[in-house]
Amino acid sequence: MTNDEILTLLKEAFKFAAPEVAERVEALTIDSTLHEFGVSSIIALEMAGYIEEKLGIQLADDELAQIVTIKGFVNLIRQHTKALV
Repeated sequence: MTNDEILTLLKEAFKFAAPEVAERVEALTIDSTLHEFGVSSIIALEMAGYIEEKLGIQLADDELAQIVTIKGFVNLIRQHTKALV
């Protein structure tokens, strides 16, 4: 998956997990922080669940807890999808 494909998936996951702020999701970039978009640990877990279902991967809670940026999320997804190839 490319960074753009993963970013699109993260935007979908964000809309799923936090529909009340979905209109802001198009401003999301790879350099965005989760904090600036109001992504709490609960929202991050819901986003991860969405991504896990779409890609058939399992993201560990301790790995998710360390993510602070969208780039971190992208790298984590890339790491787990490499195992599928």
